[in-house]
Amino acid sequence: MNTKYNLNIPKDVIQSDIDRLTNQLWKLIPMREHNENWLDQLDSVIIEIVGLSKIFLYNDKFLILLSKLEGLKNTDVKFTIYRKTVFESISLLREMQHG
Repeated sequence: MNTKYNLNIPKDVIQSDIDRLTNQLWKLIPMREHNENWLDQLDSVIIEIVGLSKIFLYNDKFLILLSKLEGLKNTDVKFTIYRKTVFESISLLREMQHG
């Protein structure tokens, strides 16, 4: 994969990182259900994805993913929409893993 630093990052390392980020996204659902500090968790995921988008020289899916995640910060979003958006975000992340 082409990177900002001309590094050849092994595919298994990228897959491992995407798996870890996917797990971090999954945490958002029960955290919000249990009134835990899901906003800090969300911010942490967003920070990492922004970093990845800079390392991997941008991909249009990064913009879509970040837009969805930023939209989740709106605390007025109904839980059903919130959960659906988390699922969509996970799907986008998985697409980037295989693309």
